Amino acid sequence: MSSIHNSEDMLPRTTSSRTSRRTCRWTGAKPIPLVLCVVLGLLIRFAIPKPDIVSRQAWQLFAIFLTTIAGLILSPLPVGAWAFLCLTLTVITKTLPFATAFAAFTNEVIWLIVASFFFSRGFVKTGLGDRIAMYFVRWLGKSTLGLSYGLVLGEAVICPAMPSSTARAGGIFLPIIKSLSSSAGSQPKDDSARKLGAYLVQSQLQVSIIYYLSVQI
Repeated sequence: MSSIHNSEDMLPRTTSSRTSRRTCRWTGAKPIPLVLCVVLGLLIRFAIPKPDIVSRQAWQLFAIFLTTIAGLILSPLPVGAWAFLCLTLTVITKTLPFATAFAAFTNEVIWLIVASFFFSRGFVKTGLGDRIAMYFVRWLGKSTLGLSYGLVLGEAVICPAMPSSTARAGGIFLPIIKSLSSSAGSQPKDDSARKLGAYLVQSQLQVSIIYYLSVQI
């Protein structure tokens, strides 16, 4: 196992520029995907004959549903904005009554998920998740195996407050792994990627799956 010296010098620093890069700025609706999604819904609603056994409201809801799915794929708007827009459309067109359309928002599980995303964004924006992971790397990062154990312990601490494996991997651990790998001379899309970078990424992937399954169970 190769030794890694000066692990503190290799640790990525949490800076305001790094935080600002994580903030996505909305540039407006994408016109072509937006037109395609709207045309798809209109074609299904008015151009395709409705089966006799299907009610008008059900067929209209089917058209809005396919429009929603197309929008999630083509992304004419951010996911949240598009989903809320289509949900509002079901109320405006009287496809569903307001109480039925927004019934899911009274579910406690939905708000628990929303709260978990708030915690996740707080971990990313404040850099708290970065600092927790870096402490474990500093304590155990004297070797390749030690770095892996440090990241594993960091994820064990962060996981209960940040249930989203995507947010943990992409927002916290991937930038740390990239910085550690680059400091050790392991660059992506290069033969050196198989040294430290590939090992840490593979290790973190497997650990993230284990923690994800443990949370689900």
